[in-house]
Amino acid sequence: MKQKLWIVTELFPPDETSTSNIMGEIANVMINKYSVGVICGPDIYDKRKKLDENNKFYLDPSIEINRVRGGDFDKNTVKGKALSFILISKRIMALVKKKVKKEDKVLMVTNPAPMVVMMSMLKKKLGFELNILVHDVFPENTKPAGLKFPLYRVLKRVFDSAYSKADQLIVIGRDMKVVMEQKVTGFTHKPICTIIENWADTEEIKPQDFHYGKIVLQYAGNIGRVQGLDKVIANLTDDVEFHLYGTGAMEESLKKLRHPNVFFHGPYFRSQQNDVLAACDIAVVTLQDGMYGLGVPSKTYNILASGRPILFLGPINSEIDLLVREKGIGFCGWPAKWDKDELAEMGARARQLAVDEYSKDAILNKFVNAI
Repeated sequence: MKQKLWIVTELFPPDETSTSNIMGEIANVMINKYSVGVICGPDIYDKRKKLDENNKFYLDPSIEINRVRGGDFDKNTVKGKALSFILISKRIMALVKKKVKKEDKVLMVTNPAPMVVMMSMLKKKLGFELNILVHDVFPENTKPAGLKFPLYRVLKRVFDSAYSKADQLIVIGRDMKVVMEQKVTGFTHKPICTIIENWADTEEIKPQDFHYGKIVLQYAGNIGRVQGLDKVIANLTDDVEFHLYGTGAMEESLKKLRHPNVFFHGPYFRSQQNDVLAACDIAVVTLQDGMYGLGVPSKTYNILASGRPILFLGPINSEIDLLVREKGIGFCGWPAKWDKDELAEMGARARQLAVDEYSKDAILNKFVNAI
């Protein structure tokens, strides 16, 4: 009989967020090694969005799925998101306590954040193997977002201790590895810290020809507080357009700027990614100052698959900054000039990089070997 692996995550297919897709694909590949069970949240993270009728995601029927109800809160507000995190964490934990046994393995993702502390406490009590996939580093990631917590240092110490209880921390970038190793320094138990990057969907996303006319910049994804998209708009010149696809907490604030070269297209389905990502000359990937080691934008890798270069605006020596510089696939910081031939060459290198180093099979194989 195969050993049991539990995947614990709020977000899971058919929800279409990037984390849902990642955890779903990991579940699919892990059935070759384990009996896989999932403890997760509701079908849809954002109730304002509809499920995509053209969603081709396949989930192996042998996977045992256990869902809890979500909360009817506005996740674009700080209060709503906090209440949602607390409620969903308590409900997921109630199921974990019923399902997970000492001899099992657990892979959890760092969303919602309270689960990190709760799971580390339960691991200490039950003794199961705990692997944490680090997508967000809490509470450090609250500072760049402009959020303030009372007793921040105490809260950080609690989370640092919780992370140190894991058997393995799986991080998604070189800078994140540095930060996480610093977090657990000083505790007697230090978990293994393994880098496994996100992957590019090189099968569904194909390169398309560049268009003629103005330079078109594009941002596709969560229009949130830590993206710093107002800085992109501030740098626009008459010959450059900026197109945004998605929704988020900062969407209305950016619309109020009423810039004539900025266009909002709203949310899109995962099945539309191929066309959306091709509708530009260069894709924008941003992180606020202070986000070094605290997150790696997953959108980066499908941009590579689309054969488009990257304009990265964010911390020096963070994972995407290093990737763009080392591989010559775009610009880190606003360029002095735009050259469409140069952009096309960078895009071709980006596509080849996706195929050679960041294919889904190659990255998922890393998870199979690590857990």
